[in-house]
Amino acid sequence: MRRIALFSDVHGNLPALDAVLADMARSGFGEGSERYCLGDLIGYGPDPGGVVERVRALGVPTIVGNYDDGVAAHRGQCGCYYGTEQAKSDGEASYRVTERLLDERDAQWLLALPQHLWLEHEGAVILLTHGSPRRLNEYLLLDRTEAQLARLAIEAGAHVVCHGHIHIPYHRSFDAAAAADVRLRGTSSLTPVEGRIHYVSSGSVGKPKDGDPRACWVELALGDEDEVREAAPDDVAAGPVGETEVWLATVFHRVSYDVEQVARAMAAVGLPETLAEALRRA
Repeated sequence: MRRIALFSDVHGNLPALDAVLADMARSGFGEGSERYCLGDLIGYGPDPGGVVERVRALGVPTIVGNYDDGVAAHRGQCGCYYGTEQAKSDGEASYRVTERLLDERDAQWLLALPQHLWLEHEGAVILLTHGSPRRLNEYLLLDRTEAQLARLAIEAGAHVVCHGHIHIPYHRSFDAAAAADVRLRGTSSLTPVEGRIHYVSSGSVGKPKDGDPRACWVELALGDEDEVREAAPDDVAAGPVGETEVWLATVFHRVSYDVEQVARAMAAVGLPETLAEALRRA
């Protein structure tokens, strides 16, 4: 059985990242194991440079997030969606502080990261991205329909789409027939993707938004049905990948760390108290 660890959206929170890395090691994902970072190392947290340095030193394959790109390229904004005026104010303050704290070496490293990584396992095609297959800052929230998600996967040519960005962990799977309307519209140039499609959202290491302030990472289990069910007995979305013999299941890990230590560090670098409070309540 193949095991893969994914984490994303560290957002300048080094204590949360270190807690996750330690938990990964306890779970068998130490040095030399298959680990991937799905972007947004910086923003909102007090130590963007420390996070970049830790991930870079580990040599973990990493893709760029919208916040990484926005700050490192000095775009003036992160490409984030703000639902309230308070969120907009906090986001703008975070951008300014992060841009001030990030040095040019780290910025250039972030800008050199790819937007996608592709994996393959016995015919199963897995896409790692930050937002969505088509856009760095697209939110694949739980209200997306199966037809919408299926179309994105088919357009990308992926059986499995793993992403971050929304800070909410989930695993969804469904039959590609949900995209029958796509085929009926004559999109014959699309890469054929048949069978079962999977979407995995990795949650967030450093800024969860699902009501649980603990850091989050996800383990993928790929193998035959029996070994995958044994590895992840609670995953109701477990199932075959495409039309292959491979099954996929997920295990989401939650890890406690000292949130108040990070809140104090946020205040010390000039981040708004409202962001620290959001970290506490997730």
